[in-house]
Amino acid sequence: MSELWEAYAIRYAEDLNRRASQTFLGGAGGDALTPFAYQAFLLRGPLGWVAFDTGADEAACARYGKTFVQGLPLALQLLGIDPGTVRHVIQTHLHWDHAGQPDLFPAATFHMQAREMAYVTGPAMQHAVLRAGYQVAEIAAHVALLHAGRMRLHDGEVALAPGLTLHHAGGHTDGLQFARLRTRRGWMVLAGDVVATRAHLERRVPFPALYHVGDALAGFDACLALADAPEMVIPAHDPWVAEAHPAACAGGEGWLVRLD
Repeated sequence: MSELWEAYAIRYAEDLNRRASQTFLGGAGGDALTPFAYQAFLLRGPLGWVAFDTGADEAACARYGKTFVQGLPLALQLLGIDPGTVRHVIQTHLHWDHAGQPDLFPAATFHMQAREMAYVTGPAMQHAVLRAGYQVAEIAAHVALLHAGRMRLHDGEVALAPGLTLHHAGGHTDGLQFARLRTRRGWMVLAGDVVATRAHLERRVPFPALYHVGDALAGFDACLALADAPEMVIPAHDPWVAEAHPAACAGGEGWLVRLD
């Protein structure tokens, strides 16, 4: 069986007016514009189709002041994917913009780090600054998946399938994880929020919403070490992702692109 994976990015929302002071720890860069994209991903390989984060719907984007682009359901439709046949979902962490629509995949097993579940249901959530970005209903939905036997909680690195591994990073949240996959272009890293934009990686300055600064910095090096080249590290929030890669299909220009 081939170990190669296809990888697709869905730019479902954007914040084109975001400032550097909101984007880099310590307010580095001041009022300079740092446009943000909000992205989920779909993979195809030895496990069939796999979702990498479930993004957020239009209503959630409106609540957080983000401009909606196109939804994950339309991406599934354009790629000819029956959501009921998707058997695996990789959840990097449970912030609203990554974990908002678990019900899109009614037959899937979800994969998350055990530390993320412990984090969102533990004493850290007594602090408003740490619980910002989480929605109680979404945490409850993932706890329900655990009790329904549809959530696998991992401890560190795990080989999910040939050519696909998951890796704990922490930093942004205590249980944040990323994925490494073998593609026809070589080893690619879907960094999730370990690397929000390429500028974070280049400048070695983390995103300001943090649980552990040291883990965030170490995460940069972990992603680079596991990718065949820096451009094979795919950030979760960089508009470059949709701008630098070709449309996956007709109608996907600028928001549904193929990465491999």
